[in-house]
Amino acid sequence: MKLRTRFALFSMFLIGIVVSGTSYATLYFLKALVLQEINNSQKTLLQNLMKVCEESQITRDDILAFNYVGSLKKTVKGIAYAVFVDSRRQIILGESELLVSVAGEPKKIMSRTVDPNQAEYFVLPGGKRIINYAGDVAQSQGKVGTAYLGFYEDKVQENIQESVNRIKTIIYYVSGGAVLFGIIISLIFAVGLTRPIKKLAEGAQALGNGNLDTQIDVKRNDEIGILANEFNSMAVKLKELDELKDAFVSSVSHELRSPLAAISGYVELLTMKPFNQLVPEKATKALNIIQESTTRLTHFINDVLDVAKIKAGKMDMHMVSFDVHATAESVFSLFRPLFDKKRIKAVLEIDPQIPLIAADIEKIRQVVTNLLSNAYKFTPDGGSITLSAINAVNGNDCITIFVKDSGIGIPKKHQGLIFGRFQQVPGAKDKIQGPKGTGLGLVIVKGIVEAHGGKIWFESEDGQGTTFYFTLPVKTKVGNQVVLAKTLA
Repeated sequence: MKLRTRFALFSMFLIGIVVSGTSYATLYFLKALVLQEINNSQKTLLQNLMKVCEESQITRDDILAFNYVGSLKKTVKGIAYAVFVDSRRQIILGESELLVSVAGEPKKIMSRTVDPNQAEYFVLPGGKRIINYAGDVAQSQGKVGTAYLGFYEDKVQENIQESVNRIKTIIYYVSGGAVLFGIIISLIFAVGLTRPIKKLAEGAQALGNGNLDTQIDVKRNDEIGILANEFNSMAVKLKELDELKDAFVSSVSHELRSPLAAISGYVELLTMKPFNQLVPEKATKALNIIQESTTRLTHFINDVLDVAKIKAGKMDMHMVSFDVHATAESVFSLFRPLFDKKRIKAVLEIDPQIPLIAADIEKIRQVVTNLLSNAYKFTPDGGSITLSAINAVNGNDCITIFVKDSGIGIPKKHQGLIFGRFQQVPGAKDKIQGPKGTGLGLVIVKGIVEAHGGKIWFESEDGQGTTFYFTLPVKTKVGNQVVLAKTLA
């Protein structure tokens, strides 16, 4: 059974239960209310009869009371009798036969004690029951008579039943309308609820079939809307991962094919003749190219392995006493011949107050080397590169190292790609000469810095150069003592 059908049936069942319970409770209380209203109406009729009889005694007009008694008999449904007993003059106004048959002779009737708020029940010889109400009529000199009002009980019950039936009819119509309206709303709500779920299912099926451009158009502010947004985000990430996979395959293919082709070609060249018959210059050139290609392959494989370790959080860190000044000078000196080749103005600025810190020397050398290599690669001839280190200031517990260049810069729209795996700024490769890189260097740099507890960021303007900053926490000043090496997982 579909979710839409199950939800609609459940909603209908729930609506039926609620409407049935509400209708029963309403009928129960309204029936009691009708009975109360009828009782109050009978007492009101008695009060009106008593007032008319009192006025007739004051005005000495028996016709007034007699006519009113007669009108009650004609107009009030279910009335058995309406009688006024004048206790002073020993007369009875109205049809008193029924009253006499249930209450006794006139003298006995005139001597009765009555309570206008309490009904009496009399049984006629034929078995009919009469509900009797009575109230004393008094003047300033005392009681002058008693008013009696009787109703056939079966007629009263008929009146009650008629009123209840009318109420039932109204309740049935209202309940039926409520149930119908509820069913319509349930169906609409079920369709509205399951339509986006169906879209999600169709989207999931499309993703399973390889359509990674799938997006679900569901605009809601509830949990289903949140689920749809998360689905769309997942689809985008899956597409990015697929593109990353393609980039990885392309990069691996390129990085492996070129050096392997070179190695294969020159190995074949070296094996075509005995080694002693080869021209020494050609043999040396071939061996150098084989060595360079092998080194390139080794670096690429090491980068891939390092990225895998960073992603798994299992990079080994050997923390020792680290001199920032000495390491910066050592790395910077390696690049000076390259800087001179491109006539780049190279500046090294290291704060002499920077203390020794605990760090993995080889990993930090790798970070600085990578940043200087990128700066050199993207800085044109005659540009400038600066390597600086600033001591912790204003209570900051980290030193800051940065590499600034006057190179081609990074457009703002592509700056989000910088720290992505196998990601490179589109068009940047066309602006440089030499090796193009694999897009893994900055990923490794970021992983190393964060493994030390620092952070890395950059500032760049298109065509105006780039500055990469990273921080290293100042842990303990260790002097010349080597910090115990440890592994950070």
